[in-house]
Amino acid sequence: MGIEQLTEQARQLDDSQIQLLCEMAESLRGPCDVWVNHDSDLVSERFSDAMLNRLKLHHATSEEKFKKASFEYAFVSAARYAGASSYKTRSQTFQGADVVVDGVRWSLKTEASAKMSESNIAVSKFSEARWIRDCFTPEDFANECVPRFLKHLGEYDRVVTLRAFDAPADRVRYHLVEIPKGLLALVGQLKPDDFSARTRNGGSSALVYDSSGIAFRVVLDGSVEKVTLARISVDRCVQHAIWTVPTIPDSSQ
Repeated sequence: MGIEQLTEQARQLDDSQIQLLCEMAESLRGPCDVWVNHDSDLVSERFSDAMLNRLKLHHATSEEKFKKASFEYAFVSAARYAGASSYKTRSQTFQGADVVVDGVRWSLKTEASAKMSESNIAVSKFSEARWIRDCFTPEDFANECVPRFLKHLGEYDRVVTLRAFDAPADRVRYHLVEIPKGLLALVGQLKPDDFSARTRNGGSSALVYDSSGIAFRVVLDGSVEKVTLARISVDRCVQHAIWTVPTIPDSSQ
């Protein structure tokens, strides 16, 4: 759509819509900070521009950080703008990949806790796990967790998370970080002795190691019946890009 088409569309809007359109345009023109890993095979200049604009538009009308569904649509849009074939999978409850880009299956995660660590990534929902209720011993947890974890991991090719941090002067800093699939696959090395005894909420946990030491912690949360991941070192991951965008002031301040 060019300027002429945009002007024609604007003529058909009422005053309230024009005001909103102006706010969005002002947001798109606003200054921001961008860093892109030049070795990234995901974030090209066009991908970065498209993702940045989606983030700007979102925060033109909301102080709330990007959620998973918004990230999925923005990721697909950015990939298409960068020239790739991209689409969302069939539903938000699908246990496998969230989006497919040029045949590559991506699992998308988001993280936006106020107390989240800069150096360690948490995945609040790696997968659902109703089977946890049937586990009572470390052997049960190992026998159920390891094959199910690897099966779930096999349903996509790459994993990326969008991490949102509060920044000074009413801004939000977004980090796009890829968690290597090979790192997560180390769960396959876990044995019954690695799992803790059953907790009061019916769960368990295990530390996963690589050649450098503790790689991350897998948590089987019996209270909500899901698998979560904690303490994934950012140093073991690939930082693809960082976007810092202005947002509307927090109404609680």
